[in-house]
Amino acid sequence: MPDQNPKIELCDKSGKTCLKFTFKGELTERDAINAIDEWQTAFNSIPQEKITLIWDCLEMTSYESEARILWQDAIKRMKKQIDTIWLISDSNIIKLGARIISIMTSLQISAVDSESKIIL
Repeated sequence: MPDQNPKIELCDKSGKTCLKFTFKGELTERDAINAIDEWQTAFNSIPQEKITLIWDCLEMTSYESEARILWQDAIKRMKKQIDTIWLISDSNIIKLGARIISIMTSLQISAVDSESKIIL
């Protein structure tokens, strides 16, 4: 699907199973609903594994507040299968949204400004 936002891929980094989300432009409520469905399917395909989430937000410009709320609810539902969360962004607004999600879900989200700085 060429217009998919975010693009989602299951990958292996440093021997860890990761689910990488690559965002572009604005994350809408509809985008979040579609992405969460795909995220849930990926988690269901490997139910015994803890998965690292990578949110590449370098090309994200904004998000709808409804999208953030849906995202945070999805994290709460899938929390037991999440190993760690990495946010790639240089935007203070996006980092603030991640901090709110972190507080609301009690999961730490580590922020870096490039994928090369992720330590797994």
